Amino acid sequence: MSDFPVRKRNRLKGYDYSQNGVYFLTLCTKNKKCILGRIVGDGDSDVPNMVLSEYGRITEKYIQSIESAYSTVTLDSYVIMPNHIHLVIELYSEENICKKTLSKDSANNTIPVVVSAFKRLVSKEVGYNFWQRSYHDHIIRNEAALNTIREYVANNPLRWKEDCFYCV
Repeated sequence: MSDFPVRKRNRLKGYDYSQNGVYFLTLCTKNKKCILGRIVGDGDSDVPNMVLSEYGRITEKYIQSIESAYSTVTLDSYVIMPNHIHLVIELYSEENICKKTLSKDSANNTIPVVVSAFKRLVSKEVGYNFWQRSYHDHIIRNEAALNTIREYVANNPLRWKEDCFYCV
C-alpha cells in the first residue's frame, strides 16, 4: 500500500480523442494563480468583464490561431478568466472537411495534441510554463448540452465571484 494519493484519471478510459466530436476544455494556471487578467465591474451598475493581462493577451492570440494551425479543428467559443480558460472546440475527421485545406498532419489532430501544443506555444512566448499539468475535458454529446455550455462560457465573467476558481 502506497502513502501517495491516487491520482484521478483525467481522460475517459478507452475514448478516442481523435474522433469527431465537440469538446469542452478547461485549462488552469499553476496553483490557480490569477495571472491572465482580472474581472472588472461590480455587477450592479457595471457589467463584469475580463481585462486581459499581457499573459492573457498572449493566451488569446494562440487560442485564436487554433483553427489556422489545425485543419480538422474549429473553435466554437472560449473565455479567458483570471486563472483558467474554457474552450469549446469541434474536431472533424478528414472526410468531413469541406471548408478547410488539409494539413499533412491532420490525422494527428487529437485533443491532447492540440492542448499540448497550445500550452507549449504560450509558455514559450511568455518565457516559462504557467499552466497546471493537466486539463479537464468534457465530451459534449448533444445540441442541448452544447447550448448549455456555450451559455456557461459566455456568462463566466458575470459569475466570477461564485466560480470555484475565484481569487482576488
